[in-house]
Amino acid sequence: MSTRIIGLDVARGFAVLGMVAAHVGDDGTRGADADGWGWLLLAHGRPSALFAVLAGVTMTLMLVGAGGRHDAAAVRRTRARVAARAGVLIVLGLLLTQLATGVDIVLVNLGLIMLMAIPLLRAPTWVLLSAGGVAFAVGRVLVAALQPEGWWSAAPVVGRLWSYHYPAMSWIGYALIGLALGCVALRSTRTQVALLGAGVSVAAIAVAVRVLAGEGPITDLGAHTYTPLEMVANTAVAAGTIGACCWLAPRARPLLSPIEALGSMALTGYVAHLLVIAAVGSTMVYEPSNVALVALEAALLASAWAWRRWQGQGPLERGLTRVSNAAGDRADRRVSQAAAS
Repeated sequence: MSTRIIGLDVARGFAVLGMVAAHVGDDGTRGADADGWGWLLLAHGRPSALFAVLAGVTMTLMLVGAGGRHDAAAVRRTRARVAARAGVLIVLGLLLTQLATGVDIVLVNLGLIMLMAIPLLRAPTWVLLSAGGVAFAVGRVLVAALQPEGWWSAAPVVGRLWSYHYPAMSWIGYALIGLALGCVALRSTRTQVALLGAGVSVAAIAVAVRVLAGEGPITDLGAHTYTPLEMVANTAVAAGTIGACCWLAPRARPLLSPIEALGSMALTGYVAHLLVIAAVGSTMVYEPSNVALVALEAALLASAWAWRRWQGQGPLERGLTRVSNAAGDRADRRVSQAAAS
């Protein structure tokens, strides 16, 4: 029986759909047409944060599947596998950046925060939550204080620590919270309901704080402002989404199967939508159309559903798994050779 948590795939699917909506959906704020779908503003900032939280959850589940945090061999193998995956994401992200799609590619930043999280892979939950909170609290300040001048500010990969979009100094908090969430019993109905309730409650509190305190460097809730309040709110939305998806997925799997399929090959879906934008042109981003949005998301869902039905694992995910497993095998061989010498 598969040990895969299908609710996490559904959550990843919603994250991909949300990022596509943020990139090509008409929310009424871009272009000449001001009659877009205003509710699409919800897709700005939150889906990418959900993706980062899920990356942390996945890292913990990889460790658990390998033997757990108390197994030195499992920790070593998982660290190697995570590092390999992060490297692939960074290289792929750098290549996609050359397409000039008009989209801020998240993959380099995501790979970087995965590398940054590796030393804390076996840390206790309280350490992960505390470190994540510190990243939320001071990450934006560090980005502003440490951002260098000249070419170093845009240095490949390293510059993503303080980049305008997805600064890793702040974003590492999402991955660390995800590492902690991966430790809870995500298959438990009680846990799922608790995550949903906590997510809704904290998000509501964040909105209330914003209303009462007004807009400021700590309390701004605007997308991609990376204030402590925005990042806490995004984390709450992510936790609530994960809880809701894990509860709903087994109960409505036939209905959600296209989203589950897309989530099971989220990297392929993300890259595919960027290739479509590159083929059509960046006008698709700067002059968005919801007709194009619906067509693109429908094509992604249908393609993912069909591919999974007849081919199984997504094409990029298959390659990522091979690279990841090879890195884990090399780590095991090095230790065995060292022990034998």
